[in-house]
Amino acid sequence: MKFQLESALAFLRDPGLYFSLGLIAVVLFVSLAERLKLEAELGWAALRGFLQLTLVGFALVWVFSFENLGVILGVLTGMTLLAGFIAQKRGEGIPRVFPIVSFSLAVSLVLTLSLLVLGGSIEPKARFLIPLGGMILGNSMNGAGLTLNRLKAEMQLRRPEVLVRLSLGASARQSVQGLLREVLRASLIPAIDTMKALGVIFMPGMMAGLIIAGESPLLAVRYQIIVMFMLMASAALTNLLVVLMGYRQFFNRRDQLSAM
Repeated sequence: MKFQLESALAFLRDPGLYFSLGLIAVVLFVSLAERLKLEAELGWAALRGFLQLTLVGFALVWVFSFENLGVILGVLTGMTLLAGFIAQKRGEGIPRVFPIVSFSLAVSLVLTLSLLVLGGSIEPKARFLIPLGGMILGNSMNGAGLTLNRLKAEMQLRRPEVLVRLSLGASARQSVQGLLREVLRASLIPAIDTMKALGVIFMPGMMAGLIIAGESPLLAVRYQIIVMFMLMASAALTNLLVVLMGYRQFFNRRDQLSAM
């Protein structure tokens, strides 16, 4: 506990931390020079992000001191529900969207972390599970939100096409099969393009952070590869579940297209 207190005090006394806030002045200057009128919003966003990350850091120090599986699961559950709440806004108007997104996020989180632990890629400790779990949820949350938005838009745009297929005797799944394939494909293209550019066009955050912290570049590459595949798998699984459960909300039990 003494070590944690000393670490906290050292964090708060670090002048470089507060100096970095001065970098926001560059963006403020651009906003003022171009009359973008974003000064208040930018200042509030910077301050809020600073405070939120600081509080999260202190919370993680406290959580890591326990190494209790119940605490870890509680934290991950809370993060999952919050991610589901945020992502559901993209699918506003779709019935039962919150449980759909939350369930999809939970499944991808549990499956991905379980495979990493069982494969020996990470240890089942808070310092691995919570940060990586947060990365999985954050990435999957964004993907799920965009997928829901695209699914809703496509269902509205191609409603006449779906109705024609239904009138010809197609089931609900058959009438939207091509649409679902396009939505799912579009949701995965950004992640695939990102993987293609790794290490060539940009250096990912985790890899850069480990190298800056003094770790071997090869160790940094090892963890970045793990994270890269982890995020790809979790995004694919989450988007698949969201699409498969989401499209059913546009139909009733008789496979009739609902009015939305």
